[in-house]
Amino acid sequence: MLVRPDEAMGEVHAFERLGKKIVFNVETLFFYEADPVTFDLISSPVRGDLTGLEPLIGRHGLHSVRNAVERLRAERFIRATTSSPRVRALPRPRRPRSLELMVTHRCNLRCRYCYGSNGSSDWADASHLYGDDGGDMSFETAARAVDWLIGVSGGQNKLNLVFFGGEPLLVFPLIRRIVEHADGRGRATDKSFSYSLSTNGLGLTEEVVDFLEQYRIGCQVSIDGPPSVHDRWRVAADGRGSYDRAIEGIRRLIARRPGRVPARATFSHDSVHLPEVVSHLFELGFGSVHVEPALGLDPGSCISEADLKTVEVQNEQLAALLIDRVRMNRIFHYTNLVRNVRQTRVVRNRLQHHCGAGRTYLAVSRDGSIFPCHRFVGLEDYRMGHVDEGLRFEAVERFHGRTVDRRPGCAKCWARYLCGGGCWKHAHDTHGNLDRPDEDRSCRIQKHLIECAMAVNTELRVQDAEILADAAETSVEPQFADA
Repeated sequence: MLVRPDEAMGEVHAFERLGKKIVFNVETLFFYEADPVTFDLISSPVRGDLTGLEPLIGRHGLHSVRNAVERLRAERFIRATTSSPRVRALPRPRRPRSLELMVTHRCNLRCRYCYGSNGSSDWADASHLYGDDGGDMSFETAARAVDWLIGVSGGQNKLNLVFFGGEPLLVFPLIRRIVEHADGRGRATDKSFSYSLSTNGLGLTEEVVDFLEQYRIGCQVSIDGPPSVHDRWRVAADGRGSYDRAIEGIRRLIARRPGRVPARATFSHDSVHLPEVVSHLFELGFGSVHVEPALGLDPGSCISEADLKTVEVQNEQLAALLIDRVRMNRIFHYTNLVRNVRQTRVVRNRLQHHCGAGRTYLAVSRDGSIFPCHRFVGLEDYRMGHVDEGLRFEAVERFHGRTVDRRPGCAKCWARYLCGGGCWKHAHDTHGNLDRPDEDRSCRIQKHLIECAMAVNTELRVQDAEILADAAETSVEPQFADA
């Protein structure tokens, strides 16, 4: 008897990517490139109780199938049916340590895919919308937010402030005052602050870049690629493209931080050109490139099924290119892949949440209200408190308690411990709640990237992994709370 009656295949995932047959054990988080016998055994529809192995034996021979079964048993792919899957306890709550300040909702661009003022009609009358001219955050509110973070952070000594908008550099004098205040309060309370912001690049003057350097402020630039791609979606109020207006400041920042400026690109409907975008941004001198799809409610910009297929083809092309570049000892920090390569190579933590939003990472609106992150700002159902009042426990628990093991849309997904459940806002936009992720778009892209990363890892040597580690550590990106 090859398999005992009390044995069954555990929770596994078998797939083919980059010409490789790979098997992944969801429980142990171990994967490897499989031989045809092992792959067929795992991916066979009879794998539930491992009965009906006759077709496999006929195809591969009894000896080969027996060896594959023994190997899978030793590696805990096959386990006793009496052992139920482990129910993981909730992770220990951690105090907030990162705060995103919505210093303004004004913006000097009118990007056509923006989920702000040109986005959901549900927000049409809200004063918080991106592009709104109703006022900026006051210094007094920002100072109270900084003081609140110092108080609520407990024994944590390293804190982080993120300046977000709109376009945060439109209120550069305010940012300068906030940084100086936070630095002073940090010294007085034995805390240290790090800072970061995202910008469209239009405000990167010499004065601003000097300030960023003085306080070592992380700066991520939103740029969608070469002019032919960028100018289609990222336009000014007059409808003209913004590439030429932004590139001077962008080059100024890169000149001061060669290889250490991260780029963030958005791809939209009928505008998926990932290899071209990534190559152009690296040629400009960016240290890392991260891309995200337009997933708003606007059908004109939101990616389609055809776009998703293109994304998958192009990400596989970039995965093959990553392997080639690493073998030439060249950095190719396409973060969508590199993060997953690092995460899957040696899994140190099982992600229970995708990010720290709503728990260790919070956003403060211009009136001092607290939200899970900038994407929720202004949605009253997700208001978690106020810097003058503190956080409501039940609001934090709403996020903390929704681990991947406890979310109906994630609990049976093979990628849950590597993904963490995806963006909360994508879940809300897709289903109107936080229980289920955006399976058809966000999850599909992420699971495909994880598969590509595992395939990449089967090609890399130890030295190659060290190159990837160096790339990830030296390209400084805005800090977002961990999962």
